[in-house]
Amino acid sequence: MVIFKVFCDPEHLDAVEKSLRAITAGDFKDLKREPIGFGIEVIRVGYVVPDKVDGAMSGLEAAVNAVPLINQAEVEMATLIS
Repeated sequence: MVIFKVFCDPEHLDAVEKSLRAITAGDFKDLKREPIGFGIEVIRVGYVVPDKVDGAMSGLEAAVNAVPLINQAEVEMATLIS
């Protein structure tokens, strides 16, 4: 499971959410908006990627970073799930 923290301009939140849900490089699991202050929200989005497939994580990271209108995306957490 990989959780990304995604930053974008407030007027683009809906479009970015739609694009993040459509990513197929990982198995989409969850998406939440969280306020960080001064009316700014961050998107936290989670995906499941197979740990035994070479390049799966880097492919997902590239897909998230390729979403238009994103200012910054970073891996916030990665963990194994059973």
